[in-house]
Amino acid sequence: MIKKIVIPKSLRKKIGKFPNFVREKLYWAIDMLIKDERYPSLRHRKIEGTDIYWEFSITMNYRGVYRREANKGFLVEVDTYNHIFRRKKW
Repeated sequence: MIKKIVIPKSLRKKIGKFPNFVREKLYWAIDMLIKDERYPSLRHRKIEGTDIYWEFSITMNYRGVYRREANKGFLVEVDTYNHIFRRKKW
């Protein structure tokens, strides 16, 4: 279970450029991950082929990816599904 999610400064800058509703949903999703990572609308799951990277849903189009280390998560990407999974190999 995750007790804290760290958002790096560089990612905070990117998040600041998203529409308000996306930012609000992102922070709601992070809060829910900490409270109950099995909450259905998060669609939280491990990224196939990795041991430490997990994804969660923010909106129908936006996803978040974090690296899990013990009971702490480090947010590594927030973007549209296509941008996250077509550009990167986790």
